Amino acid sequence: MGEKLEETINQAGAEPQAQMAAGADAIEEKDQEEIKDQEVCFPQEDVERLLASIAEKNRLHEEMMERLKRLQADFDNFRRRTRQEKDDLSKVVTEGIVLQLLPVLDNFERALSAATEDAAALRAGVEMIYRQFTQALEKMGVQPIEAAGAVFDPQYHEAVIRVEDPDRPDNTVVEVLQKGYMVHGKVIRPSMVKVVSNS
Repeated sequence: MGEKLEETINQAGAEPQAQMAAGADAIEEKDQEEIKDQEVCFPQEDVERLLASIAEKNRLHEEMMERLKRLQADFDNFRRRTRQEKDDLSKVVTEGIVLQLLPVLDNFERALSAATEDAAALRAGVEMIYRQFTQALEKMGVQPIEAAGAVFDPQYHEAVIRVEDPDRPDNTVVEVLQKGYMVHGKVIRPSMVKVVSNS
């Protein structure tokens, strides 16, 4: 008898639970249909705030694009101006060099005109030109590389001929075949030299 009572109670409790579950499902379906039918509404002040924010972002974007265009134009102008200044500087340097060398040219012309008159005058004229020319080079920072009697150094000398000389140590420069030159301490042409090689 206890079993029947328990079974009756379970059946009686199961029916209301099933009804409640069915009712809850029906209510949920109805709520979802109502939500679908309704439009989503935001408060007007939120919409206005979002639109204002978008407008501000657009304004900032336009401002940045204008800045970028101006910077690009400024950079192009800077590059063009720098190129022009470099060209102008090159012309000024060339003019300075030519001005230093023109007196040498004048003296060559004088020496050539005096060549028919007297050999001693020609020699004196050529020596004067040589002095003037070396002075002009010195003003531009050009210095000859001293090589005769020095120890051979491949940074400053180019060995063209090797000779035996028992009176001198190896790698001694015995003769300069062509002078080398430096400009502001930088070798622009090494000296061509004859070097002792006793081995």
